[in-house]
Amino acid sequence: MTRASAARRILLTTAALFVSIPAAAQDVGGELAGRPAADNGGGDIVVTGSRIAVPNLLSNSPINTTDSQELALQGTVNVEDSLVEIPQATPGTSSTNNNGSNGTTTVNLRGVGDIRTLVLVDGKRWMPSGNTGVVDLNTIPVALLKRVEVVTGGASAVYGSDALAGVVNFIFNDRFEGAQLGLTSQITERGDGHLFDANLTVGGEFADGRGHMTMWGGYTKREPIFQGQREFSRYALQPSRDRTSLIRAGSTTSFPANIVLSAPGNRGIDADGDGTVSFGPGGTLNGEASFYNTNPVNYLQVPQERWLGGANVRYDVTDDIEAFGRFTFAHNRVSTQLAPSGTFFASFGLNPDNPFLAPATVAALRVEAGAGGVDANGNLRTQIGYRFAAPRFSEFTRNAFQVQGGLRGKVGGWNWEVFAQHSRTDLNTQLTGDANLGLIQQALLVRDVNGTPQCIDPTGGCVPLNIFTNDPSSVSQAALDFISLDLQVQAMTRQTVAGGTLSGDLGNIRSPFADNPIGLAFGVEYREEGSSYRPDANYEAGRSAGFGTAATVIGNFNVKEAFGEIRIPLIESRPFFEALSFEGGYRISDYSTAAGTVHTFKAGGDWAPVRDIRFRGLYQRAVRAPNINELFQPRVETAVTGIDPCAGVNPTASQALCEATGVPGGRYGAVPLPPAGQFQGFTGGNPNLNVEKSDTYTIGAIFQPSFIPRLVVSVDYYSLKIVDAIESLAGGAQNALNACYFNTQNINSVFCQSILRDPINGSLFGGNETGVYATLVNTGRIETKGFDFAVNYSVPIGSGQVRFGGNATYVDSFIRQGGEGLPAYECSGRFGAICNGLIPQFKSTSRLAYENGGTIVSLRWRHIGKVELDRFALGTDTRPSPVTSLRAANYFDLDTSLNVSEAFTLTAGISNLFDRQPQVFGNDVGGLGATANTYPGTYDGLGRMFRIGAVAKF
Repeated sequence: MTRASAARRILLTTAALFVSIPAAAQDVGGELAGRPAADNGGGDIVVTGSRIAVPNLLSNSPINTTDSQELALQGTVNVEDSLVEIPQATPGTSSTNNNGSNGTTTVNLRGVGDIRTLVLVDGKRWMPSGNTGVVDLNTIPVALLKRVEVVTGGASAVYGSDALAGVVNFIFNDRFEGAQLGLTSQITERGDGHLFDANLTVGGEFADGRGHMTMWGGYTKREPIFQGQREFSRYALQPSRDRTSLIRAGSTTSFPANIVLSAPGNRGIDADGDGTVSFGPGGTLNGEASFYNTNPVNYLQVPQERWLGGANVRYDVTDDIEAFGRFTFAHNRVSTQLAPSGTFFASFGLNPDNPFLAPATVAALRVEAGAGGVDANGNLRTQIGYRFAAPRFSEFTRNAFQVQGGLRGKVGGWNWEVFAQHSRTDLNTQLTGDANLGLIQQALLVRDVNGTPQCIDPTGGCVPLNIFTNDPSSVSQAALDFISLDLQVQAMTRQTVAGGTLSGDLGNIRSPFADNPIGLAFGVEYREEGSSYRPDANYEAGRSAGFGTAATVIGNFNVKEAFGEIRIPLIESRPFFEALSFEGGYRISDYSTAAGTVHTFKAGGDWAPVRDIRFRGLYQRAVRAPNINELFQPRVETAVTGIDPCAGVNPTASQALCEATGVPGGRYGAVPLPPAGQFQGFTGGNPNLNVEKSDTYTIGAIFQPSFIPRLVVSVDYYSLKIVDAIESLAGGAQNALNACYFNTQNINSVFCQSILRDPINGSLFGGNETGVYATLVNTGRIETKGFDFAVNYSVPIGSGQVRFGGNATYVDSFIRQGGEGLPAYECSGRFGAICNGLIPQFKSTSRLAYENGGTIVSLRWRHIGKVELDRFALGTDTRPSPVTSLRAANYFDLDTSLNVSEAFTLTAGISNLFDRQPQVFGNDVGGLGATANTYPGTYDGLGRMFRIGAVAKF
């Protein structure tokens, strides 16, 4: 079936999409139709995607809304759990991210990156978590949420930078009355991963009803789950030698230690031909490599401890002027744990008379080093993969606050508001369990002095390190203590925003064919962001063996903006024109960076020929300005999961080009494979970066047939194109390699020039400078289009009702292009390193619920479509893979809620009801979120989970 025919089929069968559609508990004709829900108690009108505060305004942008009842039914503790299941969202950083996590949880709309999703609270920017500007969803108090509104599509004309993929707007309940205590506890069927959450909310009036205050506090504790506690992730998997199956393997940074021995003259020693051999007793060599299973000590669910607190206040200064303010504080501590540190095949010099080395081993090292691998002192250069015993541990502690204040009111029928807010996030990162590369080198240079091994350089209390053995007792604890290294980072990010808006209508100025007047909104805004990221001296100097290098990043910028919106009802209550309207918006932004002055705008409208159906469409130009990290980060080293086309016994790149890019003569077919499937990469910022630009089109229809009461169905086509995307060269180090060896095939191309190979064996790992250099440039293109579907229907049954609701997305196309002239990769329905993750072609969530009085029983269905391995489907790699596709996945959740009394509610639930296990693949796949042999942020790796909660009101 072609993509076009599949799209037509889905459009024609929308009404039957019971398997495909979320179920947000929405009011019929309310949010699902794009209409702002009325706030009980006469609260402010909030229209996500517009600043025109007009009652009953219909949004021309598709809006997905999740209200507080749905959040409670899901047992939501961290809002990431709710957002990640919206079909239009893909996992950003989450509780399942261990390696590579920075302690945050984020949302990623349309799969184009969490930096391209803007997060708001009550229509204003929330506090950033660091120098990328991305919001940590851990700082959002779920107990205070009235609803969550998600607009997918560019919204920069309304909100400014970052809203390329869309906006997530959290609406707080700032008129809470009374006191409410909520408790939640959940645990997996296997008895691990316990989560406990407690929150308290109190609110009420003061000053004879002229003021109102809401205060809240909360505590969350989440226990870890290790990859070794699940069968699918207990062992690190990799393709077999013939690449037809997955085998238990792991990393060749191991114990006994491995060394690279790939020179043709050493092939008689390397028994299995993989270019790596291990040590036996007494410094002898074993012809086969040893492997370390990295998985068991890695987290599958990272632990968390969180405290939240804050207060909202509103006070009527006069009948027409209200003062408002909010203070929010969040303390969040998240830890990650990695496999023990090691030397990771860094290059070291070994003196030939080292007493720990056997003579035959020294001879093999001489052959491997060749003439170019011997230094002035006669030391032989070798690459060693040795694994220490204790895991690496990272602890990320964030203390964040935001203070906001302002005035709002009405004058002459117009609403006005002025406000200012300031946010600050302080991050302390502690990294333990590592080793100092320089001290390792010092401890490896050893001579026999009167029968006792001693360091050639004894300064600092050096203790000889014997890693050339298969006997762990030969590695002294004193030597390990000498080389040990702990690291830390201190970081601070601040944001200040001030602005004002004026909105209303022109009264009697209206279309002669319409009853409602023209609506307008104007505003100005000033935003300043600054950040400092300061690693300690050892971390910055690259002395860390296992945590790599971190650079000091200090920078700031500001932007001044002015914006306006208009909505014109053109025709109303006429034959074939129940409603016809136009909306437009414009924003001008002046950045203090190289971005300079940029313009964003929107234009669209809606037409309802009859009450039963409304058509809507919108075009939006949006931008994302480079963040502080992208502008000011120096060059840093990264580990890239991928494939070196010049490595192994059967390279896929040509000999001529491999040798031209640094493979030594005679080494073609003998370049070591990257250990654990990872080679070195380097990236860094660029102060000359310009803005990313996007064009978004949405065209859709909303059906509310009068002959089927309580049914609402919407269908929307979307098209999002991002150009000048800020990405690493070619879209990443792997793509840079592919561009050099398979696309341009020109040694003078920027892609081939970005490659620096080891001068001895041609590898892309080992040396401090070896690897692929892919700094940030405005070069990328991301383009996606497809269809969104939503349905909501309820049927009265006796004294209760049955409700069905849901939505789905069909990704007709998702294209990634690393730069002009490079291949444009089609990523819809594919997964892997080229597409940088997993993009199902079809994804949906639906809920069927029965509600009677205070009792709700519901079943939720989460569907994830089948995906194919990108490099296999795109033909970029001719080698077979044991896993070329991941089948469709379906998860079911059972949730219940019971109002025991007006003051007490019990909730319970079972997620992953049928204990579906995730699909697995090997370390040759890669992409964002790939870990534990799967994508745990997409495919549930924890298994069946039980939850119980209670809410007491006083």
